[in-house]
Amino acid sequence: MSGGGRTWSTSAVTRRAALGVMSLGVLGACGLTVDETVRPGLDVEVPQDEGIQYQPEGPRAGMTPEDIVRGFLRAGAATGNGLSVARSYLTDEASRAWRPDDAQTIVHSDEGVVLRDEDGSLEVSARVVARIDTDARLSLSRSTDGASVAFGMSQVAGEWRIAEVQEGFGRLLPLSRVDQMYRRYRVHYTAIGWNRLVPDLRWIPSDQEATRLVRTQLGRVPDHLDGAVQTDETAELRFDAVPVISGVAQVDLKRGLSADPTLRRNLAAQLVASLVQLPTVSEVAMSINGSRVDIEGVDPPWTSPSQFGFIEARAPEEQSAVVRDGRRLVRVSLADVTSVTPEGVAALDTPFADVPADWNRLAVSLDGKEVAGVRSSGLELVRWRDDGRAIPVEQFGRQMTKPVYDASGVLWVGGVGSEAGDRLWAINSSLDAGDAEAGPTKVPALWLSGRRPRSLSLSPDSACIAVISSEEDGKDVQIQVSGVARQPNGLPTGTATRALRVAAVIEDAIDLAWITPTTLAVLGRRPTDQEIRPLVVEVGGLISALAPVRGARSIATTGGVRDLLVSASAGAYVRTGASWSKLSSPGAVVVPSA
Repeated sequence: MSGGGRTWSTSAVTRRAALGVMSLGVLGACGLTVDETVRPGLDVEVPQDEGIQYQPEGPRAGMTPEDIVRGFLRAGAATGNGLSVARSYLTDEASRAWRPDDAQTIVHSDEGVVLRDEDGSLEVSARVVARIDTDARLSLSRSTDGASVAFGMSQVAGEWRIAEVQEGFGRLLPLSRVDQMYRRYRVHYTAIGWNRLVPDLRWIPSDQEATRLVRTQLGRVPDHLDGAVQTDETAELRFDAVPVISGVAQVDLKRGLSADPTLRRNLAAQLVASLVQLPTVSEVAMSINGSRVDIEGVDPPWTSPSQFGFIEARAPEEQSAVVRDGRRLVRVSLADVTSVTPEGVAALDTPFADVPADWNRLAVSLDGKEVAGVRSSGLELVRWRDDGRAIPVEQFGRQMTKPVYDASGVLWVGGVGSEAGDRLWAINSSLDAGDAEAGPTKVPALWLSGRRPRSLSLSPDSACIAVISSEEDGKDVQIQVSGVARQPNGLPTGTATRALRVAAVIEDAIDLAWITPTTLAVLGRRPTDQEIRPLVVEVGGLISALAPVRGARSIATTGGVRDLLVSASAGAYVRTGASWSKLSSPGAVVVPSA
């Protein structure tokens, strides 16, 4: 230790260096009372304003060890120059060792911090709400997750200072300060085999954002997207800085960047897509060791990934939904689905054959030309075409989920097959039923082995699949997201070898649907919820709870987060502000995202 003078033993700090998770029972013994509600932040698509910068207070004369630790934790909820205040609570040696940007940030309940004296050190215990790792990814924690951090103390010139910080500790941040210190941005990866950029949500501290964002972008492909996307993993910044001058973000890379012109083109598009999210950036320039990089066929200024041939996934302007009227499935415009009346539905003809009542897990293609349904037994799948045909699909699984069509026209269904790894299947709905390749094809998903899919949805850009699954006995319900590998024609060949667990705090979930490429709508229940309710879940972010709908069974969207539609035992409901309005449709409403 540095500083001399009176010291407290720090042996407890060393012994507890690996301590990161505690049981809820232990936390309860500390007298914690915690509000587990995760509150909504700002929209992902809208950068937060600069706002008022947090100015922490430094140490004062005569502070107790407890006061010093509390002051240090408060001051640590800062970035940039603000960290100099946090370091003033440390000895010189401890300050050199503490590197918060290279360590995990623990997000805790605003009411959940306890200080206690043990073995001559101070320990802070907290109920963990989320963790932000060194890859800038936020993961919500389960309700039993807790953390304990120990601090060794020493006196310097008669004043207490922190002489030792637990190894691997970065920050202990109150939930209320997350949106003040971090900003949500998307990094982008190129889909293998087709011209799409796949976004991945990250949390970037609100200083030196261009540098931090590029540093994050140049990292390796995330595990849950590995095999579905690619990037040039040899790329490195020449200097750890990305200056923004007159709106131009200047990215200077080291030599060693791949000479493959396609990889260079892709990397340039990725950097542009990520950096133009910053309010201070309007264009991007890329260089290697100070020499400008030119991309054939792409003239500067670089302002959009579309210049590099990448297209943004957009839903067709004309989409159709179906409304169930007894055994009839009536096709209506998606734009009109929330205003249809029983009389209006009865007056419409239907191009589909009658659908028996026990075929109650239905999906409709984006163009409305096909409806697929799974029988309540979970054993049979039928496709109804708008030419009046009903096409039974040869039995291939059991406990099948509600099917779903992706933006490429592929029909997906989950279930349990005859072999251990059979959990997902895809059907090329563009083929005639008599075609030899029109049957279900297994889609490998190793991360679902031993689990039973309960609901699935494909992202609007068709790049990712989200699945609610459980163990065979229905326990351990999880929401997982994984990348989808595809051929150039859009047909899937598999998923990533791993999946990202999303919103671990949700203890039960029955249905989900993508809203944006980084946001899900989920019907689920957290520990603080009395019943299943609609939740808006960021993939790699926080949860917003919406007003409950009694008897909710499924969830979808007709457009965005403000256009959610919930089907319940008493009918269909559409979001109206902070509440829900019941539709007057005579039966179930099925929209393409469902």
